Amino acid sequence: MNYYEKPTPLQESANAEAMIVFAEHMKQFKAHCQSVHNVENNLTRLGNTAFNAALDSSGWAVQTDDGIQWQHGVDLMENVSICHRSKAAGFEFAVVETLPLNSGAKKDVVNSGHDVREVLQAFTRDQRLTFKFWKDDVTEQVREHLAEKYPHQDMSIVVESFEIKLARAISEKQTLAQNHSRGVRI
Repeated sequence: MNYYEKPTPLQESANAEAMIVFAEHMKQFKAHCQSVHNVENNLTRLGNTAFNAALDSSGWAVQTDDGIQWQHGVDLMENVSICHRSKAAGFEFAVVETLPLNSGAKKDVVNSGHDVREVLQAFTRDQRLTFKFWKDDVTEQVREHLAEKYPHQDMSIVVESFEIKLARAISEKQTLAQNHSRGVRI
């Protein structure tokens, strides 16, 4: 079905209902896209702040679940920060994700390396890859919900509208980030 076709009243109703059911998914997806977009737009500042924190040996101690001790450098987004530690060959940087659990918090190294800029770029690149899987998962959940709620009805235009909204959240972030990341030096 063509996206530019006018939806039927049933499809409009199904879309409104699905927007309510999946509002939290959409909100979280868009918020995460925006957070990664902010990291990309501020890559130089974040990298410089993390590097300066390493030079100053500042930051509180963070022990990841693999037992490695890091020092907090700067928050990237909710529950994600860049940390550092001194090694014989210089500084090592890591993006650390803290997942709150009932029994405390799980702290995992998402990626690490000696060049803070490369660590941040790898993080944002991995997040963009995650967006595709997340978009596909939400789209499939919408498809299944509509098939169950409206059996034998063509709701492809509704599913497509969700897919487009999710893709826009990703592409707006990528387009703006690509424009801002050219010539980044840390």
